[in-house]
Amino acid sequence: MKKYIRKCYFYAAWLFSKIVLVLPYRFTVGFLSNFLGGLAYYVVGDARKKARKHLTMCFPEKSQEEITKIIKTIFKYEAKNFFELLNFPKMSDSFFDSVAIMEQEQKDIFNRLLERKKGILALSGHIGNWEMLAAGVAKHYPLNVIARKIYIEELNDMLVKYRNIKNVKVILRSELSSARKMLKALRNNEIIAMLIDQDTSVQSVFVDFFGRPASTPLGLASIALKVGTPVVLAVDKRLSDGKHKFVISDEIVPPEPTGDFDTDVKNFTAKLTKCLEDFIRENPEQWVWFHERWKTKQK
Repeated sequence: MKKYIRKCYFYAAWLFSKIVLVLPYRFTVGFLSNFLGGLAYYVVGDARKKARKHLTMCFPEKSQEEITKIIKTIFKYEAKNFFELLNFPKMSDSFFDSVAIMEQEQKDIFNRLLERKKGILALSGHIGNWEMLAAGVAKHYPLNVIARKIYIEELNDMLVKYRNIKNVKVILRSELSSARKMLKALRNNEIIAMLIDQDTSVQSVFVDFFGRPASTPLGLASIALKVGTPVVLAVDKRLSDGKHKFVISDEIVPPEPTGDFDTDVKNFTAKLTKCLEDFIRENPEQWVWFHERWKTKQK
């Protein structure tokens, strides 16, 4: 029975994606996203409550009116993320550059670090539209993203296809060959983007996130320390006019080594997480606050 239900989910998603492609981009990413995102705020009560709980916990100085405004914006932004992804097949390079363009200053950072021939690890998170960011970087550089496989096989293949359309290569972390593919990409001097802002079932370490211990993937810090690959912060910021600004930092240097590798990994993961937190703190409407970031408890 589950097999047939999942098939129905896929065909519904497939049909919807085809409908989106015949509608004007400005309509789907503009009016329709605002309407459906605004509707979701009232309909998806569980997500709304989680977002309010987390925002109230992390921003005690903000009024409930301010938090409500942030949550409503988050729902609309997430709807825009969805429709922008579905529009990938019809977005030409020139049109893409009209809504999200990588500045020369950002290219200079990548170019300088790639001269080391060790690739780049791009620290990122579920901020702004991370799919637009990946597509923007992949226009200029070989880019791999580490992703979790969706449990519905057909939907997973569909998502991978949308990313591939924009030259984004996907490494599914559940694959037995994922580690080999990552090392091969770094040897080929490519960029690997890793999102470490969620509580997931991967090797993790507890570090502070908004003043509370949060289970955080340690893979990025571990690879960087083992291989010597430079790390940069790479996030997308959605602007009020519907365009995107890519934020690319210079190299994030690991803390001084302690002589204990596990401690060094934890310290570097803490530093990387603080980089994400600083951006989110300045732009709270850009992050997915309905995610259970502190779900796993420290023993």
